[in-house]
Amino acid sequence: MYKELNDLHKLQPLWATITITVATLATNWIWGSWFSQAKGMAAFLLMFGCLIGWPLMLVLFNVILGFGTKLGEGQALLRMAILLGVVGVGFAVYGIPSPWNLLGCAIVALVVGFQAGRAAQDDADLEDL
Repeated sequence: MYKELNDLHKLQPLWATITITVATLATNWIWGSWFSQAKGMAAFLLMFGCLIGWPLMLVLFNVILGFGTKLGEGQALLRMAILLGVVGVGFAVYGIPSPWNLLGCAIVALVVGFQAGRAAQDDADLEDL
């Protein structure tokens, strides 16, 4: 997952992990608000729609955030301002994330973080050869 999502903008592993975590948080906020408003057949159809829609929205948010953080390369404060701005807008619009949302974000962050670390180590090992 890290390799495919990070090929577009080649961020450092830490920034790639932070970016995908913020994208996951934003995606979960939006889908959670849709699910909380849906009832009956609409909720049933939304469950099927999220099988394709959730990953597509996650990739879209990750590409947008990755491009924004790539523009701020070399300026850590600008990168953090972009990412914290997205989180701040999410807090303003959707409120505090639910524990399930945070758990999902933590799982994605751990998986992507480990993959990012392994990929960076593999690249460093290949350069040593």
